Amino acid sequence: MIGKDVKSVILAAALMTSVAFSAHAMSAEIDTDGDGMASFAELQVSYPELTEEVFGDIDTNGDGFVDDEEMAIAVELGNLADPETDS
Repeated sequence: MIGKDVKSVILAAALMTSVAFSAHAMSAEIDTDGDGMASFAELQVSYPELTEEVFGDIDTNGDGFVDDEEMAIAVELGNLADPETDS
């Protein structure tokens, strides 16, 4: 059985992770078709210097799109500027 303090720490960590990802959630300016993901073409409008190679690095699951989690990771690693603060 997990103690009350451990549950509180786990809950706090999950909440902070959720907030971190939502801070870099896909904006409507980037996700122009509203599917919750950004294609290379959609990202290139906001990031004209973005190359296909960098996009491939950001698209960690290789599905051809960048989702909220991949966007948050890319911003955190400095691969993309934060759309909330650097626009």
